[in-house]
Amino acid sequence: MNRDPIPWKIAADPAMLTGDEFWARYSHTNMPEKFEGIHGKLVWNDEQRLHVLAMLLEAVGLKRALSLCPPEAIRAALADSNRKS
Repeated sequence: MNRDPIPWKIAADPAMLTGDEFWARYSHTNMPEKFEGIHGKLVWNDEQRLHVLAMLLEAVGLKRALSLCPPEAIRAALADSNRKS
């Protein structure tokens, strides 16, 4: 399994990955072997959850992903992020 960092292609629209790029993500050590709920969360740890989320964001694009979120939640997250920077 690969342990190298992934150069994610997360953008407004879905990314087009090569076969090699897909398999590098899919075979990475942070990709869980199976999806299961543990203590009310999907998969085992934050690294695995972020890896799966990044793959999904690449696949659907930010426009589609953000359409699932209430606008006030997006604004609050961005405002909080700007305060911490």
